[in-house]
Amino acid sequence: MDAGRDDLAHRFRLGGDTLVVVFSQVRVPAGKFGLERLFAGTSHSLLLLNQPANDWYRSCGADIDRLIGEAAMAAKAGRVILYGSSMGAFGAAAAASRHLDAELYAFAPDFRIGEPGSQSAAAGLASQAEEADLGHLLTPSRRGSARVIVPLYDPYDAGVGARLAALSLPDDVTLVPLRSSHEVHDHLYSLNIIRKVTATFRRDIAVEAAARGLLVRSVDWLAHARFAAARVAFDAGAALVPDALMGLLPEINPGLALLAAEAAERGGDIGRAEALLAGLDAAIAADAILSSLVKRYLKEVPRRRIRLLRDAGDIVASRRIAAEAAKRFPTDEGFSALVDGLD
Repeated sequence: MDAGRDDLAHRFRLGGDTLVVVFSQVRVPAGKFGLERLFAGTSHSLLLLNQPANDWYRSCGADIDRLIGEAAMAAKAGRVILYGSSMGAFGAAAAASRHLDAELYAFAPDFRIGEPGSQSAAAGLASQAEEADLGHLLTPSRRGSARVIVPLYDPYDAGVGARLAALSLPDDVTLVPLRSSHEVHDHLYSLNIIRKVTATFRRDIAVEAAARGLLVRSVDWLAHARFAAARVAFDAGAALVPDALMGLLPEINPGLALLAAEAAERGGDIGRAEALLAGLDAAIAADAILSSLVKRYLKEVPRRRIRLLRDAGDIVASRRIAAEAAKRFPTDEGFSALVDGLD
């Protein structure tokens, strides 16, 4: 059944006594629901929510609570699981602060709606003075477990993890820091981790991620906080030293390397920027985890290299990178077109 007010749509499917409430991510159009296909083959009762206005489920709390209550009653639910990625993750966390018996799976949520560097700010939202942030949403003692999946390759998301790690959160709130980008849910899906977890919600997502080498067991959260702060400072116009940036973290971090390359370009050192990107490209090719990141993220590296080389006048090198990218991403006709189109 599809229904809803103008800015909150829902669809309910009656199944078993586990109710999964799925909050759509940003830019899911009206009439559609994010992650619907993921749960199509499960036996769970399913409540799909979408706010096509992309308002991060602000001012929808009462309607969401009513829908959860009605769905839980219809399903005679013994478990309620709140699930979402990015915009959906924040919506799920907000609902979890009101449904303390529910379990929470929040993939790469914003810390505060509309703050600099956040996905919600990129969507055009502004902060509101009295609005609760993620830390406040997760502070109440819970009876249902909460898992916040933190992708460490995204500077903003890494900063969210660092802020949460500095708080005195309840024992039932678990951070799951992963070698991944903001598209972490898609990454885990591509590695068949998500399907294993969502089939029964009995498998531990941290254990499943660890088995594939994604889990970071010991995180230097202060270093990741500096990484996040560097991104904010750069976006505000600061001039940063690329080599100093690369020294913030001991391990290869694509998000940090991309930031260092941007800093080198802003400083006029195109050669250093391209060298940083070339090094990142090589690291990705040599590392099974890095090369498993979602393709739209990986494609950004050769795209930036091609642009830098073209702008520097090195058309031969830019064509070479485009040809290599066309082989790596054969379904992306854009790289093939660039091979002949660069002049």
